[in-house]
Amino acid sequence: VNALCQTYEGRDRLARFAQFGSRALMGLTAGRAGIGIVGTLHADARHLMTTISGGRRTFRWGRELPILLGLPQAFELSDPVDCALDLAQKVTVLIFFTLDHIGWVRQLRQTRRGLMSGLSSIQLGLKFLTVSCSLAALLAARRLRRCLASDSAAGTPALVLERKQCVFGLVRNGLMAVQAAHLSRWLETSDVLVGVLGMWTSVMDLVPVWPERKLAVQPSIAEKEVPGKLGGLRKRDVSVDSVGSTEDEASN
Repeated sequence: VNALCQTYEGRDRLARFAQFGSRALMGLTAGRAGIGIVGTLHADARHLMTTISGGRRTFRWGRELPILLGLPQAFELSDPVDCALDLAQKVTVLIFFTLDHIGWVRQLRQTRRGLMSGLSSIQLGLKFLTVSCSLAALLAARRLRRCLASDSAAGTPALVLERKQCVFGLVRNGLMAVQAAHLSRWLETSDVLVGVLGMWTSVMDLVPVWPERKLAVQPSIAEKEVPGKLGGLRKRDVSVDSVGSTEDEASN
C-alpha cells in the first residue's frame, strides 16, 4: 500500500474510490437531507465528494498529452473500422479533457455565474467522455470477438492474456459509460448505483498500477564471493497497461 501511495495513479484511484463512495452515501441519505444526523451525513458526504472532485480535476492537467502523442498509433491498425473507432475514441476523450479544463478555469471565479458556467462545461465534457467510453467498450468487444474466433492458437498464453485484457476493457469502459452518462445528466440513473459502480471501477483501475511483489533472492556462495554480481534485489520495470485507452474520469 505504501508503494501504491507513492504513485500519482495509485493516489488518484484511492481518492476516486472515496469520491464515489461519498456519492453512494449521498444517494442513500438523499431522502432525509437536512433532517437530523442523516441530514448531516448527507451534507458531509456531498462536501467530501465535491472537495475530492475539485482536487482530482486540478491534478488532471497534462493527462491529455500521452493520448495526444498516441494519436498516430490509431493509423497503424490494419482494420479500417478499428482505426476509425480508436481515433474517434481518442479524439472524444481529448475533447473531454479540454472542456474539463475550461470548466475548472471558469469555476475559479467562485461566483454563482462562474460556478454554473463551469458546471455546464464540465457536464458537456462528460457527454464526450460517455461517447469515448462507449467506443472503447465497442473496440474491446471487437477485439474479443476476433480472439474467440482464432481457434489456431486457442491455448497460447499470449491469446489467453489478450482475451482477459479485452474482457477487462469491455467491462471497465462499459461501466464507465454508465457513470459518465449519469454525471453529465445525459441519462440519469441513481447516485447509489453510480457510486457503487465508481468504487468498483476504481478497484479495477488499481489492478494495473498495483506494485508487483518482489521476492527476496538468496545469493549463492559463489555470488557472495563476487562483489557486485547480484547485490541483493534487482529492480524490475513495471509497465502499466491502461486497458481501454480512457485514462481518467470526472465527477461533479
